[in-house]
Amino acid sequence: MAKSIQEQLLQAGLAKPKQAKKARREKAVSEKAARKQGGQTAEQRELQQQVARAQAEKQARDRQLNAAQKAEREAREVAYSAAQIISRNRIECDAGEHAASYSYTIDNKIHSITVSESQRKDLAAGRLAIARLNASASLLPLPVAQRLMEKIPECVWMVSADTSEASGDDPYADYPIPDDLIW
Repeated sequence: MAKSIQEQLLQAGLAKPKQAKKARREKAVSEKAARKQGGQTAEQRELQQQVARAQAEKQARDRQLNAAQKAEREAREVAYSAAQIISRNRIECDAGEHAASYSYTIDNKIHSITVSESQRKDLAAGRLAIARLNASASLLPLPVAQRLMEKIPECVWMVSADTSEASGDDPYADYPIPDDLIW
């Protein structure tokens, strides 16, 4: 059987027995110190630290992925509930031949919806609101629109009372703008 390197060096005369004994003693001392520190050598501790870092990074990635998935799921749920609210509470246009086009703006774009004369007056008075979801517009009663406004404010259009003060140098301040202006 092959001899250890230490024995081979002793036989060849390259190392002295005193040096071999000292090496064995140092090895025993380092092993004893490792056992006292939990039985781990420096390499084992370093390996455990690397494993712990990798696990922490994986957990952080998993948390970020879970948060993104949760946000997507919540957005889908809000969109689905908004679609349900709109479909259950929409007011159909009963205009017949007295239908008129009512224009409104969302995101600086002008849109229009066909409404009856009474619905146009209700829109101008603020009793009705318009909700746009998936490129289709629907008329909704004001309480329903306010509830929907809490969930998805960017898709609800309501007539709002202009509370801003007119500037003193506005030459048209004496001329009121009608709410039911048809474009």
